[in-house]
This record gives sequence, C-alpha cells and structure tokens, in this order.
Amino acid sequence: MISAVRWGAVAGVAASMAACGYFGSSHPNQASHSPPKAQAAQPADPAAKAVAGMVEAVGPSGSQPPVELRFSIHDRPEVGHDDEIDYALIPQAPGLDAIRLGFGALDGLQVVSHGPALAAIKPATGVPIFGSVTVRPIKAGLFTLTAAVAVESSNESVVWPFTIPVIAGEGPAQTAANKP
Repeated sequence: MISAVRWGAVAGVAASMAACGYFGSSHPNQASHSPPKAQAAQPADPAAKAVAGMVEAVGPSGSQPPVELRFSIHDRPEVGHDDEIDYALIPQAPGLDAIRLGFGALDGLQVVSHGPALAAIKPATGVPIFGSVTVRPIKAGLFTLTAAVAVESSNESVVWPFTIPVIAGEGPAQTAANKP
C-alpha cells in the first residue's frame, strides 16, 4: 500500500515536471517566442537572505524556546587560528522584555571574542539580531560551542542552552578510517 502511494506521488511529480517542460517537450516553448515581460524589481531583504544561508543551532529538547539561534561557519576552522562564526538570534515569542547571549566552549576550543555583550531590550518578534563570535581550536576534532540565551519576560526569566558543532582541522569525515 505504501509503495503504491510512493509510486503515485513520483508519477504525479514526473507528470507535473513534464507538463512544465522540464524534461523537454515536442511543444514549442511559448515563452521563448514572446517578448520578455518587464518584471518589477523587488528589493531583497538582506536580513532574510542572511538568515536563509544559516543553519539552526541545536536547542533544548522537550520544550520550544522563545528564541531561535542560527549560525554560519564560512570556512573549516584551523587549529591555532582564529575563526569567526556568524549568528542570528531570532525572537519567536511576543512580549519579551530582554534577551542576553553568552558563549562558552570546553576542551579543545576557545572563545576568543564575542564582541560587545549582546543585550536586546524589548526585541521585535521575528526580527533577527546579528552578531559573531570568534573561536580558536587548540587541537583537531569535533567540538561544541555552547550558547546560553537568557530570556526575560514580565512573568519569568529562563536561560536556554544551544549548541553549535565546530569541526576543526581534519574532522571525522576526513579521518583515515573513513577513507575508501
């Protein structure tokens, strides 16, 4: 039964793609013979574009935090070199009074700098707060950068932990045991 449903879905997608001319068709492409329509230039939201290129940090399990933490590591960190990790902290719940953010790491990874202390007062829901943290791996391996996000509202104050995996130097995917 499930297999028939899967094949039906695959057939439906293939039929849709064929109808749109994805696979090429014997029908001439109407758009190529008509003059191109002027498209209204829509400004791209730089914040949305930046957040779209980021990965969600691992948050606490069991309950939904009132904030989302996303990050971006541009290059694989090298042992002994400082590397920046960009982040976006996105408030998800209305009515937050303040958000504070701090970073820490253990055993093989140092937090060199995270710029001025992040403290957002009355943050707007859904509006990302951008920053970066500089880390320095002391040795090669897989490490965890921990972010503690303190969220204050009129009725409570809670610290939410998030983790960011950092692979420095020759990480697990490149070890001799994993090579063919």
